[in-house]
Amino acid sequence: MSLIKSHPDITFKPDFENGYVCPLCFDPFFENDLNLTSKKPLTLEDVPPKSLGGNPKILTCKDCNSKSGHILDNHLLQSLKELDAKEFLPNSEYKTTFSRNGNQANGTVKIDKDGKIVFDIQPQRSNPKSTNSFMKDVFPPITFYNPLFHPEKQFEQYKTNEFSIKFPNNSNERRSEVALLRIGYLLAYSIFGSGFLINGALFKVREQILNPDKDILPKVFWIKYEFPENMLGMNIIKSPKELMCFVAIFKLKTKSKERQFAIALPGPSSPGIEIYENIEKLLCTGDGFRHIEIEHIPDIDFVKNLDNAWGAHLFWQKLTAQNEKNKKTSN
Repeated sequence: MSLIKSHPDITFKPDFENGYVCPLCFDPFFENDLNLTSKKPLTLEDVPPKSLGGNPKILTCKDCNSKSGHILDNHLLQSLKELDAKEFLPNSEYKTTFSRNGNQANGTVKIDKDGKIVFDIQPQRSNPKSTNSFMKDVFPPITFYNPLFHPEKQFEQYKTNEFSIKFPNNSNERRSEVALLRIGYLLAYSIFGSGFLINGALFKVREQILNPDKDILPKVFWIKYEFPENMLGMNIIKSPKELMCFVAIFKLKTKSKERQFAIALPGPSSPGIEIYENIEKLLCTGDGFRHIEIEHIPDIDFVKNLDNAWGAHLFWQKLTAQNEKNKKTSN
């Protein structure tokens, strides 16, 4: 941070010495704020959330960690669990409502590690009258015949009637989307360090993260494509020009499935914040995914090696300028 502040074109208001800036709220913090007894302490942040396979990577202030983290991460976890349930994946479980002919009973559906489905009807969570009617309708009374007098009926199987299951849909889609944006942003910061924050286009990104229920950015934050494993981490889309941006690629893991996400983050120059509108126009219509030229940023030490403090900007200038140079040469 001291090196970033020493740049002649960078000004901090109010200025401070020997401090740290929370990457979300941008409030300054100092060494004593590492103590949890501080009025507003710094806390270790798991990126991605620990519940989705992440581990501690950065410091954020307690307010940003607990408030936006709790509000967003819980919805993202719930959303992914609901996807697991709808796909009937092993190790998934969800609360639901069973129904037939207007009668209902609450319970759970559980798929074990071997894919076996167990329906658990729970009368204690249901309306007794409706549950009794449901059970009689689905599991009608059966007559057991004495095999001595009715040998032809001894192999009859007991069958149940069909019933419907309500799939869970309790997560907030918008908050889940902003949670992905938050993870991508914090992952980029954990890799690049404070130099990454000197980017005017990220102001709206932080504002959206801190106000998830407001429509500050367009809906689409991600590139829906399964990238190779060696591209996990930070990347830059070099072309087409309308899609030039940083791309944070990471995996989220539930008990049932591991999924990859690629989150777009605006660069310090054009197209900037317009990247989100361009993704929707170019990648979410027609044939969907189109050809893009993307390059992985090497896994080097951007934080401890001061020579790399401005690495995010240097790679951006190098790769986007190289793209423009290639276009002029081809013309």
